[in-house]
Amino acid sequence: MQGYSPRLPLVVDQTNDGPYGLNKTILESVKQNFKMLLLTNPGERIMDPEFGVGIKKYLFSQNTNEVSGEISSRIYSQVNNYLNF
Repeated sequence: MQGYSPRLPLVVDQTNDGPYGLNKTILESVKQNFKMLLLTNPGERIMDPEFGVGIKKYLFSQNTNEVSGEISSRIYSQVNNYLNF
């Protein structure tokens, strides 16, 4: 069976998929892409410096309406730009 994308982190899986495990469903692939979008810091992706939410920078921020609104708007704008399916 073919897969949609390599499963991350890359792990050697010498089964039917080839050298690495694959995401077998669209749902698995979308979940992985969303996770990468959340965890990537802006400027970290070389050819696309606008990519990423950078959720780690909010880790020790106060839980205020302002901060949660900033996080929500950042997530919505990034999803609209990069995962707009």
